[in-house]
This record gives sequence, C-alpha cells and structure tokens, in this order.
Amino acid sequence: MTVSDMGAYHKLITDSYDKRSKNYGGNSYNAHHLIDNAKPNKGDNVLDIGTGTGIAAFHAASYVEKEGSVIGIDISKGMISEANKRLKESTFDNIRFEMADAENLIFEENQFDRIYCASAFFWVVDKEKTLAHWLSFLKPGGVVGFHAWPEHSYVFGQVARKVLMKYGINYLHHSPTGNKEKCLELLHESGYSNIQIIEKEEGDFMSLKEAKDSWINEEHYPLAQYPHPVTITPPEILEKARIDYNQEMELLNTDKGVWNNTSFFFCYGEKNKNA
Repeated sequence: MTVSDMGAYHKLITDSYDKRSKNYGGNSYNAHHLIDNAKPNKGDNVLDIGTGTGIAAFHAASYVEKEGSVIGIDISKGMISEANKRLKESTFDNIRFEMADAENLIFEENQFDRIYCASAFFWVVDKEKTLAHWLSFLKPGGVVGFHAWPEHSYVFGQVARKVLMKYGINYLHHSPTGNKEKCLELLHESGYSNIQIIEKEEGDFMSLKEAKDSWINEEHYPLAQYPHPVTITPPEILEKARIDYNQEMELLNTDKGVWNNTSFFFCYGEKNKNA
C-alpha cells in the first residue's frame, strides 16, 4: 500500500483543487481528444470521472445530445461548484455533477456506454482494482478511456525519482503507468479487451535554472503516495539527493536548455460484449 491514510490523502487532493477551482482552466485539448478518439453515440449514457470544471463532460454531452446523459463526478467540492456554475450558464440539460470518490463509486451495473477520466487517473491509488470497479458500471461493449503519463514524462519527476532511489527512497511519480506495456497490462488484468494505447508526443525546453528549481518539495503532488516521500526523509539525505539532482540536470542541459518531455497516453479498453 502506497497510501497509509486515505482520508488524509484525499484531503490533500481536495484542498489543492478547492483552492484552484475558481481559476482552474484545465486542458481542453487533452480532454476533448480523449473523447474524440472513442466518441459516444447519440443517446449514450456517459460517466466523466475527475470532471473538474466539466470540460470533458460538456464535450461528451454534445455527442450524446438530449437523448443521452452525462454524469460528472469529482472529489473536490470547489470543482463541482464551478462545474455547476458553468452548467447554469450553458444550454445543456442532460448533464449533472456530483461529488464522489473515483475509487468507491456507487452506480448500477451496466449503466454507462462510456466512462472517461481526463487527466486524473494518476491520483488513483490501486489502479487495477479501480479499473475493474469501473468495468462493472459499463454496459457490454462499453468503453473506458483515460489519460496516463509515461515515467519519462516531466523531467523533474524522472530525475528526482532516479536520484532518490540511490538513497532507498521510492518516489513513484508516473512510474505506475510508465510505458505502453504497463498501461496495456493494467487494462488487461482489470478485465478489458480491445485495448488501445495511443501516445501523444510533446514537450519543450526549460532553462537550467527552471529545471533545478523544479526539485520536488512538500507542495509537489505525491501521486498515489501518502505521506509524501520528502516529508519522511531526513534533511541531510534530501540535501545529498538535491546535489545529485542538480548534477543530473547539468548533464541534460543543452544550448537550448533542458528538454522537458510532456508526452502522455490515451488509454482505452472495452467491456466484453458477451459479459
């Protein structure tokens, strides 16, 4: 178990997103393309997990039209509040937003044609168990789609994980979905078929100073880990690790700066049509 106190872990997440909710923009490109790659049909029932301010939910609603329905759930009260404000300002009447925990949902079996999770799956602690949990809510032939990040994505996490491991500190960051094979195995072991993993390659350069300043601290997200590894590591060990981190960044530096890979995966799996 990578989380010792689920209540405290969830509070960390909700506090963070509640604070950011009023100014939260989200990434409409990622959310829209997650849906566009596995479009719902007119009349479909859709569940949007980790809906935030509803970017994916509104996009899905445009596909299902008035004959279908969309439920957006999020663990953050602030995000749900902002999503409902946007809903009141919209013309949609086939969407509703609710607070809920993605790992402990209560819906009827075989209820949804599509389940999406845009840019939130990294928070899930037991990923295989949770995907199996979501599978039960899909109709036979229904599809789940979520974003995942490879272990080489975001240079600060990649390098921090490497140097901390030298001191016996396991900083997971994006390693649970570290490559296409891991994502495929997660979906397969959770009971899905017709699995598809699509990589979207992107990134940009950051200055050496920016790279060094990105050294992890207590404010960095402890993805699927609680307590945060840096909060339980002796300061003298952290200082040694940070020196190593800076040296690694210097080695990665080029005349353009340090390449920060921000690639990610679109992951899809289908519930067996005979289930």
